[in-house]
Amino acid sequence: MTCRPNVLLITADQFRFDAIAAHGNPHVRTPNLDRLLAEGVTFRRAYAESPVCVPARAGILTGQLPHRNGITSNSTPLADGTPTVVRSLAAAGYDTQAIGKMHFTPVRAGHGFDRLWLSEEIPAAPEEDEYLTELLASGTDHVVEPHGIRHELYYSPQPSQLPAHLHTTAWTGRRTREFLASRSPGGAPFFCWTSFIKPHPPFDPPYPYYLWYDPLDMPDPVRADEELERLGYHIHNQHRVKWTHPELDLTRIRVMRAYYYACVSHVDAEIGRILDQLDESGLREDTLVIFTADHGEYLGDHWAFGKRGYHDAAARVPLVLSRPGTLPEGVATTTLAGLTDVAPTVLAATGAVPAGLDPDGHDLLPVAAGGQEGVRDVLFGQYHVGAEALYLAMNSRYKYTYSAADDRESLYEVGSDETADLAGDGRYEAELTKLRDALLDRLARDGYGRPLDGDGWRRFPPPGPRPSYHDRDVTGRGRQYPVWKDLDELRRDPV
Repeated sequence: MTCRPNVLLITADQFRFDAIAAHGNPHVRTPNLDRLLAEGVTFRRAYAESPVCVPARAGILTGQLPHRNGITSNSTPLADGTPTVVRSLAAAGYDTQAIGKMHFTPVRAGHGFDRLWLSEEIPAAPEEDEYLTELLASGTDHVVEPHGIRHELYYSPQPSQLPAHLHTTAWTGRRTREFLASRSPGGAPFFCWTSFIKPHPPFDPPYPYYLWYDPLDMPDPVRADEELERLGYHIHNQHRVKWTHPELDLTRIRVMRAYYYACVSHVDAEIGRILDQLDESGLREDTLVIFTADHGEYLGDHWAFGKRGYHDAAARVPLVLSRPGTLPEGVATTTLAGLTDVAPTVLAATGAVPAGLDPDGHDLLPVAAGGQEGVRDVLFGQYHVGAEALYLAMNSRYKYTYSAADDRESLYEVGSDETADLAGDGRYEAELTKLRDALLDRLARDGYGRPLDGDGWRRFPPPGPRPSYHDRDVTGRGRQYPVWKDLDELRRDPV
């Protein structure tokens, strides 16, 4: 057993905490993730500090909160050259490999990886995307949207146009197995980040996975009528962008959930093959396996779809650490954890020097090993900035959020179904005030003054009126067409 372990970080995009059977969900089939949980430590209270793709990934790479690394939305990418955990590992002699979706801008920024084998959601050109290049070489150039049809069908369940072995999920798993098969016990240590696009929408499982789930067996969304009156700015905006609306009929939501779980099961199958390859290559005991997600997915809970919110559906993520023979197996902890903890944990496991890194996250290994109960009292988060900012402060009992766009505070009890907002109830005023003050104090201490006005929140002009869901105005509809082929050419009559 080596003292410099390999690290295999596996992430799945838009993967809810409760989308794992072993997390108490009888509706989904995830035997391989169940197996991983049985072989490691699962953090049952792990959250994305910024529940959207780019900021969440920046948190993984830098270990820093959004207000410190400056990455608060998908339109604020991490600058090339920024200190990252990958750069620290490369400097320590680790072979660094990225596989799948990275969501970097520019697409091949690297951030310390020796190699990038990419499968991005909307590739600009085949030569920038290994998956698309290989797909076209296979003779399937008629499938111009290989990850599912977005634009007006973004949240419409749809079988994949590709067979399972050509799907991005299978490609990401296969490429990872090929990388692992090329390694040998006792060789140079590696850090591999395998990043599955799915179950991110469109929900497009291939055969046979889309036949695995009956929509009539799916659980209905968690929501209460009174929540309709307090839907926030970002939820309304997501509805318009995603061609959904709050009162989408239950039949469609049930089908959506069935196809989402089918995508989950496809990812699970590939994770199983990856774990098998680790065993076959003799690398399992020398490899720290981490499984997590960048954020969750509402799936109709709280009358919402997508992410960009701090309900558990959107922000709570799976987080599993596994290294048989080194870490305990079959253990679960309720320690409050976040994605910013990944970098410090990896640095501690490998002994790499955190070159240029100044993380906010914490090493989770002492908790995983059973020698420490927790790493923080309060977890902080932020999505977006200024008038569109959404903030989080939570402890083991309560979750506080503040939406600048709505100028509204909310308070939820941790472990509840989060349909009841406790803000405004005098019985919980002390708890709300404590979390609000902790958040304001943290921002002030870090010199992040934009959202502050004295000892309270700065009020911004509202970012815009509530969008309509039923008009024919294309503004803000989020029609994301493929860009690697000319759209006019695609629409031309082939005859």
